[in-house]
Amino acid sequence: MFELLIIIVCLLINAILAGTETAFIATSKAALKAQAKNGDEKAALFLILRENPERTLSVLQIGITFVGAFAAAVGGAGAEESLTPYIKNLLGVKESIAELISIFIVVVPLTYASVVFGELVPKTLALRRANFFGTLSAPWLHWSSRIINPIVTVLEWSTKKIIQLFPKHHTQSEENEEGLELQGLSSHNKQYIMNMVKIEKTMVKAIFVPWQEVVYLKTVMSIEEVEKLIIASGHTRLPIVDEDKVIGILNSKEFFAFQKTKKKDWLNLKRSVIYLHEETYLLAALRFLQEKRAHMAIVHNNITKTGIITMEAIFEEIIGDIYDEDDDGVLKKLLS
Repeated sequence: MFELLIIIVCLLINAILAGTETAFIATSKAALKAQAKNGDEKAALFLILRENPERTLSVLQIGITFVGAFAAAVGGAGAEESLTPYIKNLLGVKESIAELISIFIVVVPLTYASVVFGELVPKTLALRRANFFGTLSAPWLHWSSRIINPIVTVLEWSTKKIIQLFPKHHTQSEENEEGLELQGLSSHNKQYIMNMVKIEKTMVKAIFVPWQEVVYLKTVMSIEEVEKLIIASGHTRLPIVDEDKVIGILNSKEFFAFQKTKKKDWLNLKRSVIYLHEETYLLAALRFLQEKRAHMAIVHNNITKTGIITMEAIFEEIIGDIYDEDDDGVLKKLLS
């Protein structure tokens, strides 16, 4: 009777551990973060445990293995002491055969109870309410990890070393979790993310300004003519053309600062030209402009220049129209 009570307690502990293990894997990180932000300390603690999965899973596995082995040992010992003599006398068989029969009689129902009540039922319930089971288990998981820290450290180290032997890939659960995190975003933020995906597949030629529409400066222009064109266009940056070749980019802010020096050689202000092929994808173009620390690039098709692309234009593909201080023509009105 005492052995049966111990086995039932072991099955109960095994059920808790198995359910917690499933909940640990199945919990939504996005939902846990939301709970933690709302002041749920258990959710915050569970998030910390999830940052080191090897340690937490080691605690659970130690518990499951120990409880299973203990239940089997108690069941085997109970079978040998209680059932073996009875079966030997009842069937008139040798003691060794009686031991095997008694162990079989104990192991079969114990295995059934262990699989159904110790594994399947708690794991199914944990899948249905993963966050509830996960946060409920956080405190004792945390303290268990501290108590058996030396053993866990060895298991954690061993696991990490073995895992390093395998290539790292994104798992389906990670992808599902990222999808769940997207569900918690506002419609605007979702749109930004979708636009980021879109620009990875959109080419420069889809949004660039055709060359025939580009306002540009000529090297033969006087400083007064340059000033008038800058004011009329309202642009911050303009290409500089010598005959038919783009030789630089002029920043209008630098130009107006230069005017205060009373010097006339405005071409000394020109910045180097950056080129992008019209079939470059926008995300790659954005990275290229960042690397070159440039805001504008001349677009070409391997034969000739076809237009210009700006960093602002790419950003507008992600977040929508960007208001520019010069869009309302205030500068033009003040200086005209």
